[in-house]
Amino acid sequence: MSDGEHCITILAGPPELERLRGFLEAAVTQLGVAEAPALDLVVAVNELVTNSVVHGYRGRQGLIELCVRGVGSSIEVRLRDEAPPFDPTTLPPPRIDLPPHLRPPGGMGLHLARHFSDELRYRVPPEGGNELTVVKRGVRTASQA
Repeated sequence: MSDGEHCITILAGPPELERLRGFLEAAVTQLGVAEAPALDLVVAVNELVTNSVVHGYRGRQGLIELCVRGVGSSIEVRLRDEAPPFDPTTLPPPRIDLPPHLRPPGGMGLHLARHFSDELRYRVPPEGGNELTVVKRGVRTASQA
């Protein structure tokens, strides 16, 4: 893989998540990301794609596109789906100050995605659906940037 954008499209469902994770791991390694930040990105993206499958598509068929590219010393991962528009960046953080049995359900996947990334950007593409970009800054050396 070169330094350009690399994309994969999967069916929205749990069986495809492993293939998506493997693609992302290979792409970020090729783009010069060390193991720890690469794993951070994989965790963040896995949580967001799982949310798309479970909450966006809700068992319906659909596609999820993942594109990864190096931008200077950063990595950007763009996720697109065809589910009804929903901006996860507007959700408040979960109440992690409460014991788990007192917390309302949900929100932990997005919490992990926020924790393991530096920025989440959302937009509705002209064709509809959702586009979420995950940014991890300062993870590539100057020789790769």
